[in-house]
Amino acid sequence: MKLFTGTEIISYAVAVDNFQGGKYIKSHEVDKEKGIESSFKLMLGAIHNPEKSEIKVTDADKKKAEEIVDYFEGLVFKAMTRKLSDFETKITELIKADDISINGKDTRLPIVASLPSVYKNNIKHDTWSEKERELRKTSGYEGTLNKRSEFTGEVVMSRYMNRTHSMLVAVLTPNGNIVKFFYDLYRGLNKEDFAEGTELTFTAFVKKQEVSTFSKAKETFVNRVTLSKEDK
Repeated sequence: MKLFTGTEIISYAVAVDNFQGGKYIKSHEVDKEKGIESSFKLMLGAIHNPEKSEIKVTDADKKKAEEIVDYFEGLVFKAMTRKLSDFETKITELIKADDISINGKDTRLPIVASLPSVYKNNIKHDTWSEKERELRKTSGYEGTLNKRSEFTGEVVMSRYMNRTHSMLVAVLTPNGNIVKFFYDLYRGLNKEDFAEGTELTFTAFVKKQEVSTFSKAKETFVNRVTLSKEDK
């Protein structure tokens, strides 16, 4: 029975991620009529039957897998200062492994297909965190506290919150100020409407204006958001 290293398994996940157009498809998002299969099933198929699978692992995929492993190895150092989450613990176990079996019920396997997506989201978050820290000297507040105001700006960070099916969005205004809000996707818009680089115009109630404990930059938090594109 062939055993795989964490890097080898992740290279298959990277190949699947490319095949899926950069999207991690979960089991409940499968649509047979549209030819949409889950990333996990495609990954297992490529490993079990490479000659029959449309997915082929390239040298570029292997290199990206090594980058992902290098990045998540940083979690080992985080463990020195705080307790890792269950998900983080599974990642650290996976990337160090050299005995992964695709037969049976290896508990490290289920997270593999999601790692390219997690990695990309983390890189975005890291980039935005650095930008926030740069804004600490210049950022100010937007709108008037406890009043409804109109805002405009560029989406510089957006994160999908699976538990609530909502987006956490950070907008950078023309004045170089940060406005953040949560948006419930059940209202009709989708993740792509909040893609980074998107220009948004919206009205919202100014709930809080405070200095971030993390970035030390001034931030404006709003709710009851109404976007102009909702009327289209």
